[in-house]
Amino acid sequence: MEHTLICNNLQCRQELGERALVTTCSHIFCLECAERLGITGQETERRNTCPACHSHFNNPDDAVITNLSPSEEYKTTILSGLSPNIVMECTSRALSFWAYQTTQDMYYQQYLYKTLAEKYSALNIRLEKTVSDANTEIDGLQHRLTGMTAEQDALRRKNEEIGQAYKEKTRKVLQLQELYDKVKRRAELGQIQKAASDAVDLTLETPSQLNQGIAGNNGVPESDNTPAFSQRRANGSGMNTGMPRSYPAVTRESTLWPRVGGASRSESTATPLGGFRHRGMGGVSARTSTPVPVVGNIRPSTATDFAPPRNHYPGIGITSGIRVSQPDNMPGLNMHGRHL
Repeated sequence: MEHTLICNNLQCRQELGERALVTTCSHIFCLECAERLGITGQETERRNTCPACHSHFNNPDDAVITNLSPSEEYKTTILSGLSPNIVMECTSRALSFWAYQTTQDMYYQQYLYKTLAEKYSALNIRLEKTVSDANTEIDGLQHRLTGMTAEQDALRRKNEEIGQAYKEKTRKVLQLQELYDKVKRRAELGQIQKAASDAVDLTLETPSQLNQGIAGNNGVPESDNTPAFSQRRANGSGMNTGMPRSYPAVTRESTLWPRVGGASRSESTATPLGGFRHRGMGGVSARTSTPVPVVGNIRPSTATDFAPPRNHYPGIGITSGIRVSQPDNMPGLNMHGRHL
């Protein structure tokens, strides 16, 4: 395979055709590069140096255009008439040119190969580093993905446990709410029953106590201060602890009786100044001037402001020696702790 000559301009490096410019310094250029570089110009100052080796062209024949594909006639006549020594010298120089071009092309190819090899090595090292970094990053991401998967599983299990615990707590809360509602309804029902029972007891006991107080006003002394009605009322309601309510009794000494108008009274005086008060018909307060006798040191108490309901008893004034304690807030009576 015959070697093909190439333009010695490094920016061109194209294969030469039929014609080319040849220099005495064994370089060859294509006609385009020769014209662009000014080697074929007529001015000697523009063609004095070789573009490849920068050799000076002192003679006009230092750079000539030659035919690379001569005809048979040109081959016959080009060396005709020359002595064998000249022919051998021309042949030797032509072979030296050819050997130089081949050697330069080999050097160029070696340089190109070396440059490409260095670039390939650099790219290979860079590729290996990139692959190593990518593998390291992939391993890290794989470990991270594994950890996040395990964490996700743990969080899912924890979420399920929390959901189960929440359901259990909700069920217990609902049970407690139902129990609380039952207890609340039971307590409210007990309070309603107790209030109804108290109302019934109060309704049933009030007439009997009033009848007992009216019927026994002549046989009970003042010193008997047992609050029978209060005791029975407290025991019947169920709201107290069984302890009777005690109201302060009126003292027996005459010095503690109230004085009306600031006048003094001796122990032998049985009636306060101005007389006692009792309620007449319709609950109207009236004064009586009837003196109350004193038997020994016991003074019978007088009933004041006693007005039983009209639907049970007539509004008459009554005096007796019995004291009956009245429960708090008894409806229908306005005695305010007074004694019968």
